[in-house]
Amino acid sequence: MMDCFLENAPTDEELIAVALDDEVLSQESHRHHLEQCEVCQQKVARYRHTNASLVARLYRTQCPTSTELSFYSVSGGGGGEALAPEKRQQIASHVLDCPLCMAEVEETRRFMAQPIEFPVPAFSPRALVRRIFATPVKRQQLLVVRGDAQESVWPRQYKAEAVDLSLHLSRTSSGEHMLLGILTSSDPAEDVDALEGVLAELHTAPLPVASNGTSPKTLPFLHTRVDDMGNIVFKPVPAGNYTMVIHLPGREMIIDGLSIEET
Repeated sequence: MMDCFLENAPTDEELIAVALDDEVLSQESHRHHLEQCEVCQQKVARYRHTNASLVARLYRTQCPTSTELSFYSVSGGGGGEALAPEKRQQIASHVLDCPLCMAEVEETRRFMAQPIEFPVPAFSPRALVRRIFATPVKRQQLLVVRGDAQESVWPRQYKAEAVDLSLHLSRTSSGEHMLLGILTSSDPAEDVDALEGVLAELHTAPLPVASNGTSPKTLPFLHTRVDDMGNIVFKPVPAGNYTMVIHLPGREMIIDGLSIEET
């Protein structure tokens, strides 16, 4: 990785803070330099990619998949015929020792036990404000290859109101696709601590829509929670088309058009 030797270049520590914590450079000269310098921009992108790869490889590598936990959560842990008795016993032992999996099982059981709500009229103010659709943010490409489609480029950036989402496509140690999201907000009242524990779901597209314009209560293909660093991890994710739903306080953030191709 090349180094920038200009006098007003930010230090590596400052660039790492920008890449991992979305911190704003304190000196205006450094901010201006980063906007203009391709070398420093490449270093920030490299730091983000390295962090995403590490999280993708290490995050909950010993845990059951979200699908297995969902089957285990149904019918008080029985899961019908979907799980073999040996597998159910293995997951039960793991859940007792893993607070992340235990929280996921409890959330799934609460989700399935909630009563059905009467629909809100389609044109009520509540129906209009509950769903916000994330908008893709175009980023400058250092190298554009003829014929490449923008939708196939990773990582991707999305914005919905004050919330920003960076999505990365990686692979697990076994070669399966993993979708990693980094969630931040420019609203001081909605910092990383406030976002910790927020439910995130991955649905197969197209996402069904209830009569009140909100997401219906259907079991997602995968679900997880935002961790204390603002990370969202879905694995394994087979090739297909998906819609992500993030249940932010008071609203749902919808990220549509997520297409993962088999490679």
